[in-house]
Amino acid sequence: MSIFKRFQPIAAAFAPNYTFWDCLIAGKYLLPWNWDKLQKGKNYRRLERKFCGYMGSRWAVSFDSGRSGFYAILKCLQIKDYDEIILQAFTTVALPNIIQWCGAKPVFVDIKEKTLNIDPSKIEKKITKKTKAIIVQHTFGNPAEIDEIIKIAKKHNLYIIEDCAHSLGAEYQGKKTGTFGDAAFFSLGRDKVISSVAGGVVVTNNNELGEKIKQFRDQMPYPKKSLVFRQLLHPIITFKALRVYYFFNIGKMMMFVVNKFKILPKAYTKEEKSNQKSENFPAKMPNSLARIALHQMKLINKFNNHRIVIANYYKRDLKNNLKINLPGSTLETKNIFLWYTIFVENKKEILKKAQKNHIILGDWFPQVVGPAEINLVKSGYKTGDCPIAEKVSSRCVNLPTHHKIDNKDVEKITSLFNE
Repeated sequence: MSIFKRFQPIAAAFAPNYTFWDCLIAGKYLLPWNWDKLQKGKNYRRLERKFCGYMGSRWAVSFDSGRSGFYAILKCLQIKDYDEIILQAFTTVALPNIIQWCGAKPVFVDIKEKTLNIDPSKIEKKITKKTKAIIVQHTFGNPAEIDEIIKIAKKHNLYIIEDCAHSLGAEYQGKKTGTFGDAAFFSLGRDKVISSVAGGVVVTNNNELGEKIKQFRDQMPYPKKSLVFRQLLHPIITFKALRVYYFFNIGKMMMFVVNKFKILPKAYTKEEKSNQKSENFPAKMPNSLARIALHQMKLINKFNNHRIVIANYYKRDLKNNLKINLPGSTLETKNIFLWYTIFVENKKEILKKAQKNHIILGDWFPQVVGPAEINLVKSGYKTGDCPIAEKVSSRCVNLPTHHKIDNKDVEKITSLFNE
């Protein structure tokens, strides 16, 4: 065991995917003589080729975020004012925001409690003459029942857009998520399957749509150099802070300072939480972050195989606990378990108890449209419309599965629930 591990929290998030090599790559671009390569360069093309090869898709177009990619898809599908887009409750504010920024209306459908994915049996009730597309979210790496959704989409002549922010490498009936719909978007954010601080990729097998998305992306600006500089600090600072987090609380104080003085960018801006566009939205993938993504691409299979092993440890240790409900998947799926999400009655007590034991568990999604600070009404959600999603969001706890978690960590976490 690393000498530093004793000082680290066991955390569900905290940018867990970064490696020492990612820090070196970020540090290289922070050197003054490399500042001209922060934004522009050839790495985004290399990343797109790598993505096409991994996904087996004809097109892969990179962006500064999965959100920008989703926005590009909607614009290129000519989603416009008063159109309706179906999506599941128990999701991120980014999706209804972008739908509304296109002038359209988000229409929420309830989920299945076990899988946390949209319930296909409830979709048709929400379809109207204004409906144009269905967003299929593969929640926490668990593939949705997309064959049933495809039947509905074909019947009503609707587009299918896959939200694969959590599911890079997950499979349904032997095919990777992201290869079923008209287009799919992936996130490479700090707590996703692989992480380049920020970034996103759209994939499609439709040549006409792929060309449109590429042309749309090419008209976008790059994020400001100052923002890219701060993003590159993220892996370096968090990697170091995590290693000495409880060593005289040095790491804890480091994170307090960088957050107080806004040295590192937040996962969600104030504007996004208020349903407003951010200044830097949408944008291209910066060259420097694409380089980190290329390194992380090499680790996808290693990361995902590890997540599945850890998920099996959790199942082993928690299956006899009658106070906990465990997640479920259909037989046709390969769930990659971005997190292992369980359901408890005393959520707040568990989260507080865990923190006292230096364990930081996840609380995602804390309400039907997360994060907790956002206004549900502004996001187009009416309380009571999706009772299962509301119930689940009040009870779900995310357990870490990332590559830094081992069997001893699992035993320490599960002991909290089994006492």
